[in-house]
Amino acid sequence: MIDLFKALKIMEQAAIDAGRLLTKMQPKSRRLESRKDFLTDADLESEQAILSVLEAEYPEITSFSEEQGGIMTDGYLWVIDPIDGTINFFLGDSHWGVSIALVKRQQTIAGVVYLPANKQLFSASCDTPTKLRIVDSEDEEINLHVNNETNLINSQFWFGWGKEDCGGEDHRKVCEAMAKLDRQTLYPQIRNSATADMMMVAWGKIHGYVFLKPEPFDIAAAGLIIERAGGSVTDQNGHPWNAFSSSLIASNGILHEKLLSVINT
Repeated sequence: MIDLFKALKIMEQAAIDAGRLLTKMQPKSRRLESRKDFLTDADLESEQAILSVLEAEYPEITSFSEEQGGIMTDGYLWVIDPIDGTINFFLGDSHWGVSIALVKRQQTIAGVVYLPANKQLFSASCDTPTKLRIVDSEDEEINLHVNNETNLINSQFWFGWGKEDCGGEDHRKVCEAMAKLDRQTLYPQIRNSATADMMMVAWGKIHGYVFLKPEPFDIAAAGLIIERAGGSVTDQNGHPWNAFSSSLIASNGILHEKLLSVINT
């Protein structure tokens, strides 16, 4: 049985180490050829930095990371995104993050997201609430909670693009869903970093997030962090989510059924 308090501390340190590396590399990062998605040399170095910390402490746990891949298992599994929002990172934007989740039987039991540009470290476990800490600050951790907005007309929702069908059917469905919400909400947006986007839901800055075709690396940590901040997370059909869900809808909970209804109409 893993001590989740200890595991979170190790995950946080791995994310912070990677964030410091990435902050130094961002101005000079190089784009690499990739069979899958937008990739830089920094993605690979961040991944190795994270894996080195996790493997040193937990050599028995298998890793499944965006660039290196891995073998999925019903036992304990690290699910890692070394940079979520690589295009933003490469273009010098600040909206990107590092995501590390500890998963067992496809269910996330601990999650960490670090947004290095703002030194914002988010964490939660199935036993503990969502906390935010500003790294290198003397401020204490604070407990986060989603907002309590009840009206769609006063709400903003962000969206994620699917990665495997740029400009194709999946992107058409995202545009259709955005158009539906645009008529009833405040200017839906696409910000190109699922983990950073979803932290804004957990923090109460926005009201929900829609990702019609995510990958595990995008949602494994962030989904739990939203739930433990009091939000609701399901798939598009309203079924319970897990780290490998084929779609994800997250909200402040109060608006969840309304959001699902609009998206699925």
